Amino acid sequence: MEVARGIHLIPSVRGANSYLIHSQGETIIVDTGMPGNDARILDYVKRLGIEPSSISTIILTHPDIDHSGSVAKLKEKLTNVKVAIHEADAPRLAGEKKLKEVKGALGLVLNLMGLFIRLSPVKPDVLLKDSDKIDGVTIIHTPGHTEGSISVYIPGEALLVGDALRTTESGSLRLPPMTLDLERAKESIRKISALSYACLLPGHGPPIKPDASTKVKQFVENRFQ
Repeated sequence: MEVARGIHLIPSVRGANSYLIHSQGETIIVDTGMPGNDARILDYVKRLGIEPSSISTIILTHPDIDHSGSVAKLKEKLTNVKVAIHEADAPRLAGEKKLKEVKGALGLVLNLMGLFIRLSPVKPDVLLKDSDKIDGVTIIHTPGHTEGSISVYIPGEALLVGDALRTTESGSLRLPPMTLDLERAKESIRKISALSYACLLPGHGPPIKPDASTKVKQFVENRFQ
C-alpha cells in the first residue's frame, strides 16, 4: 500500500511495520518485522514489479526483534543487499551484546517468548551516524528507545520514526513502551519536531498525514512543556 510518494507500507508483516522506499532507481527496505516475514516482504516487492535483487539496502531503525527479526533471512536470499544500522546498536544486531532488557511483567513475557523465537545475529555492512545520507535518504539519530535508534528522513515528504513515536487508530501520537531512556526519547521527539514532513510513518500504528510535522510540534507543546 503506497502511503506517500514512492513509499509503501508492506501489508501483513507481523511485528513492527515494514516499509519499502522506491525512488530514483533506489529500492530500500526499512525494518523487517518479526522472524518469518521474509517471504511476505519479497512477494510484495515482486507484486510491484520490482526485482528483489534491486533492493540495495535494508535499514533497521533499531535491533529489537519485532523490527529486525527477518533481516537474517532477507540477507541470505538477497546476497548483494547491505544491512545498515546505527553504530551504537550494531553490536546488539551482531550478537556481540545482549538486546535491551525489559523489566517487569512485560520483561517476563518477552523472556518466555525468547525461548521459542530468537533473533538470528547479523553483522551489519553499514554503520550509520546522525545526518548520514544513504540511497537518497537522510539518517536522523533519535536515541531513547534504544541507544542507536534512528529515523529515516525524506525532507518535505516523510519521516519513518521506528519506535521514536507510535500512533493510535484514531490518529493520536504516543510515546512507545519499553523505552530505555525516556528523557532522551523526549529530546529525540523535540529534535524531529523541528523537521518538515507531510507524512509520519511509525513502527507501530497507522501513518499520520498530511501536515504530520505540525502534529508532532503540537504533541511536543502539549506533552513536554
